[in-house]
Amino acid sequence: MNEYLSANQALLAVTDQGKSLDGSLTGSSLARQIAFGVLRHYFELASKVDCLVSKPLPEKNADIQLLIMSGIYSIDHLNRPVHASVNACVEATSDLNKVWAKKLVNGVLRSYLRKKDQIVGQIQADRESVTNHPQWFISRIEAAYPDQALAIFEANNVQPPMTLRVNLKQQSREEYLERLASIDIDACIGKHAPTAIYLSRPVAVDKLPNFDTGAASVQDEASQLVAPMMDIAAGMDVLDACAAPGGKSCHILETFSDINLIALDRDKRRLERVKENVARLQLNCQTVADDLKTFEPPNQLFDRILLDAPCSASGIIRRHPDIKLLRRDTDIAKLAETQLELLAKAWSLLKEEGELIYSTCSILPDENEMVVATFCSENPAAKTLSIDAQWGVASAHGRYLLPVTGSSDGFFYAKLKKQTP
Repeated sequence: MNEYLSANQALLAVTDQGKSLDGSLTGSSLARQIAFGVLRHYFELASKVDCLVSKPLPEKNADIQLLIMSGIYSIDHLNRPVHASVNACVEATSDLNKVWAKKLVNGVLRSYLRKKDQIVGQIQADRESVTNHPQWFISRIEAAYPDQALAIFEANNVQPPMTLRVNLKQQSREEYLERLASIDIDACIGKHAPTAIYLSRPVAVDKLPNFDTGAASVQDEASQLVAPMMDIAAGMDVLDACAAPGGKSCHILETFSDINLIALDRDKRRLERVKENVARLQLNCQTVADDLKTFEPPNQLFDRILLDAPCSASGIIRRHPDIKLLRRDTDIAKLAETQLELLAKAWSLLKEEGELIYSTCSILPDENEMVVATFCSENPAAKTLSIDAQWGVASAHGRYLLPVTGSSDGFFYAKLKKQTP
């Protein structure tokens, strides 16, 4: 199948049907690269098309609009002959049963080749085009992080690195680096987490030394900072309240031995991934398919709880660029309500003097410190504990790690203790 047709089908599922990109993609790695690239540069590409066509294409021809955007992305970013990209896009019109569009697609792409510098200058005044983010998100990020906003936008628009979590029960990080080097996989240590390794280039997991026996796992460094924060001791009862796909549960089990951990998630299908990861790493825990809101463990409260709450995922846009199109400003308040509800329920399952980590892969204050601040104001027994670290940005109720090009994702962490009345 034409790579541009495969990419086009996935892009149309996102823009027209509101589906996720990951769930819609089929085809070659090139099709994947095109689809991800178009979404990372969506606003810029859409503006370029507007400059090139005499009048906007009707909605029924959204597929042709996306095909032209794919062609412009290829011309600007792919290391392949320009004529190959143009010809492939033109040919894809036949597969879309829109032969009439051949002349249009060919003409627009060749016009772009002639007028590229002029068009780039034309769109510089448009904030969405320059940052490749929707205006509502631009406004929120600039309000929260006026000095870091530009760097955040830039980090969101590039492919993230492949990051490994080394299983220190099996070997040291330095030993695993040596194993990687022995098979010519270039890598370096992470900046913040003692288990993190960054690969210079992504590789298939079956190429990683002893991956199948649990020597390493794929996990972003920001996510790897959660488990060490939990200060778990042997014999403790621990709940990972929104566990799938299991990265944090497995890291907790790798870090702390002789504990009783329940990995809870309402999605039975995704919970299977938790079981698979636990088995590969030769770990043990109880998995429970249930919604935290209705979860009632029999005669049990927990010493430690991790609530990695559902969120806007604004800290991992570079991994899921469809977020730019699928999220709305109005979603944030709704998410905050859900997060506060989940936090209250998790709190009810925590023992006195127990500790709870509230985390999200969002960097928007409304989902993070504002949720924690509201919860603490309504629960006098809740005490926010400081997170002593040399990384990130401290807030009144937690700590942020912002997305960095070539480094970690964006994340928020808060640590709460249930004080004895």
